[in-house]
Amino acid sequence: MVVSRRFIINAGWLLSSSIPSVTFPPPSGYATKVYNVSAATTALQYNYSNEELAMLWNQVGKIAIGPITTTVSPTPEPSAYPRPGSLHPQISTYDTDLNSAQLPDNFIWGLAASAYQIEGAAKDEGKGPSIWDLIAHRDVGVVADNSTGDVVASHYYLYKQDFARLANMGVPYFSPSFSWPRFFPFGNGPVNEEGVAHYDDVIASMVALGIKPAVTLFHWDTPLALFNSYGAWTDSRIVDDFFNYATFVITRYDQYVPIWYTFNEPQYCNWQYSFYHAGNAKGLYPAYHGITGGLKARIACSHYSILAHAKVAKWYHEVFKGKGRITFKNSGNYYEPNNTASAADIDAVARQYEFILGWFGGCWRDGDYSPMLKATLGSLLPTFTQVEKDMIKGSCDFYAIDGYTGYIGYGIDGGSAACAANSSAPDYPECAGSSTVGADGFPLGPAADNGVNWLWSTPVAIRKFLNTITKELFPTVPDIVVSEFGFAEPFEGQQTSLPAILWDLRRADYYQGFLDNILAAKVEDGVNVTGAFGWAIYDNFEWFAGSSVKFGMQYLNQTSLERYPKASMFQFLDWFAQKGGARLGSSKAGGNESAIPNTK
Repeated sequence: MVVSRRFIINAGWLLSSSIPSVTFPPPSGYATKVYNVSAATTALQYNYSNEELAMLWNQVGKIAIGPITTTVSPTPEPSAYPRPGSLHPQISTYDTDLNSAQLPDNFIWGLAASAYQIEGAAKDEGKGPSIWDLIAHRDVGVVADNSTGDVVASHYYLYKQDFARLANMGVPYFSPSFSWPRFFPFGNGPVNEEGVAHYDDVIASMVALGIKPAVTLFHWDTPLALFNSYGAWTDSRIVDDFFNYATFVITRYDQYVPIWYTFNEPQYCNWQYSFYHAGNAKGLYPAYHGITGGLKARIACSHYSILAHAKVAKWYHEVFKGKGRITFKNSGNYYEPNNTASAADIDAVARQYEFILGWFGGCWRDGDYSPMLKATLGSLLPTFTQVEKDMIKGSCDFYAIDGYTGYIGYGIDGGSAACAANSSAPDYPECAGSSTVGADGFPLGPAADNGVNWLWSTPVAIRKFLNTITKELFPTVPDIVVSEFGFAEPFEGQQTSLPAILWDLRRADYYQGFLDNILAAKVEDGVNVTGAFGWAIYDNFEWFAGSSVKFGMQYLNQTSLERYPKASMFQFLDWFAQKGGARLGSSKAGGNESAIPNTK
């Protein structure tokens, strides 16, 4: 129907002249308030009730339940495991000059894992949800295969069998993380009795078998309630809540734990935490302090992680008088200039190191941020008080590096100075380039699975990296541990044949090459390397890459939960059988023993 403009105008006049204006008085007998979600600045308080815990889990959504829901007593391990045979021998040494080289008895070694990545039992026995329970369930698409940590290997119920296997294989150390929200479901408040009882038995089971724990207190599973309450690592209150959790755990288990890592890779503040969705359209949790992610989240997370570590370390040595050693695990990789004659490429390498390792290097320096960070970040970077700098300085007993690969560094177009002066520049704040391809266009090494395209097998890089850290970047480091290294076999997650999976040739080659180069750094270069831990004990949940990317030295059947050692496991174990190091049940405390109080 066609309506004339005149009709519309007349109809509008008729309506406006015949309908009276309507007004209402202010509400009577009720308090009133203007609500503004974007103005949320104060903490959401919890009363630690069962109902509130249920609401936290409702925020996450439905949790999958695995086939095992109670702790399983171990069955006897076999006297021998199927392993590579004569038709394809294991990988030979990279350096025959090392044939007679041996490690000392106090060189610590073993396997590593983390709570969210292997435990499963996500909602069981009073555990509170972590931020990763929320991300994996609600941030649909952020995990490559939409998998979760709900079940994975169910290590929470199968830990006794896992430890029995480690002991049977002669592995002297295991480096797990403990779950903060299992101990404190809300991040603070009353401790969870069932969670404590579980970890009591975890430690007791390891001790009974002669396995020494090297425990990480935080591996990215921040209690969700703290995000709801005040934004977690973007707020200073996180320091005291972490301190409360850490001191509880350390006080309870220090007698049996020779090594404590406060944090796994605080560098995650950059490549993980800064991508968490706060207060945006996805609405995962409130955006306190107006921080919705990005560089501001990275800076705040890094700042409070440094302070939280330092506060715990100071307490550990000065108040608690702990028996072991304490530090945190760094995430970083080796860089060398694309062109050693290029000042821009040399500068790029220096900037990469400073923004990755130097950001968290205050414990080896003066406790403060470096001039490069201050010059680049300016007013964005918080300041430490002198008391805080004094607390940070010297807060690490040894250096721990999770060193997986190596890169080429190169200068960016326009130069780093112009980039560093422009916070809108695409390469800011690092203002440096990197590549996995050499100057001649050939890749630096064999590629890992496509799901972790940052990882290439570069064994010589770990030797150079250990030298760089201890002789150039932080020369006051007394000793260094390679706290993680490992490899994701290409396309393993797409394989359906168990025999095809078990002969993980590229991973086996990776371990032989890396171990040979770690040994070379120690015996030929004089680097005081005191430990090495392979990642991982078996296939697990690999964060944004999901469960289809495989780092395990054991295959995990995700339906039956059976574990099968791969060729890389035997490559790893046989290397230490030949080269020495700590032995299962040894009285050696591990690491730089002379620096450990109360072990003589």
